[in-house]
Amino acid sequence: MSDLTIVIPLGVSTPGTPNMSLLKMCVDSLNNQKTSYSYNIVFACDDNVSEEVKSYLLSTGHRISWHDSYSFFRRGSIWKKIIQEWEKCDSEYVAFCHYDDMWSPNKVQSQLDLMKQESLELSWSRVHAIDDQSRILSGDLAARTELNRDTIRQGQTYAFSHSTILKKDKFLSCGILEYLDRSAPVYEGLHYIFCHKLKGKKDINSAFFHRIHGLSVSNNLSRETPEISKIREIAEYSLNEVKFDENDISMEEIIKEIYP
Repeated sequence: MSDLTIVIPLGVSTPGTPNMSLLKMCVDSLNNQKTSYSYNIVFACDDNVSEEVKSYLLSTGHRISWHDSYSFFRRGSIWKKIIQEWEKCDSEYVAFCHYDDMWSPNKVQSQLDLMKQESLELSWSRVHAIDDQSRILSGDLAARTELNRDTIRQGQTYAFSHSTILKKDKFLSCGILEYLDRSAPVYEGLHYIFCHKLKGKKDINSAFFHRIHGLSVSNNLSRETPEISKIREIAEYSLNEVKFDENDISMEEIIKEIYP
């Protein structure tokens, strides 16, 4: 049993993705963690990525879990396959990292130390935006140092879910799985809200680096182009269905259940 499992979701969401140079920088940042904790990296990869990407993934020696093509545009999106991999893994803690982002070298050690020392079920790090050359573009964007009745309605801070490490059993039993199939358009907001059910704290000593670049697909799920329309047909999840699922989840009702 490892201490931590980190899932990297991969797929073809726009032409040219995943970008090999960005992928390698991400994996290097995870491989080069300076830590005494044991951790696994799992690629949750769509089966239609390029042969170059497949060859590279095999060369890393990390586990590859194959998924259907265009998972980004399927019901549940990449969040569903991330959580499916968490459910399958044998580790106490879980996290994810998008292929174009990076971790500071001390992230695993610092956050897990904090969580063990203070019996936490959740921790999150500093967050900084970076460009395609890994130059830091911002100060710390993670404004929350704790989560409470007041912060739940203040909204998630930038890339909050990306920076979190979670105690697996506590997160998977917090209630978010009930919404997983419908969560694609609003997952990050749901993640933030449900994290209020966990005992958590910010780790000010480590950092998550969120990359801003031209191939980023963060906004594609709720927009439409002829190419995306064709992909939605393959994925069997139309834009109208995306919007229905988005409107079908009441964040306010969930908040009232957490803080009556």
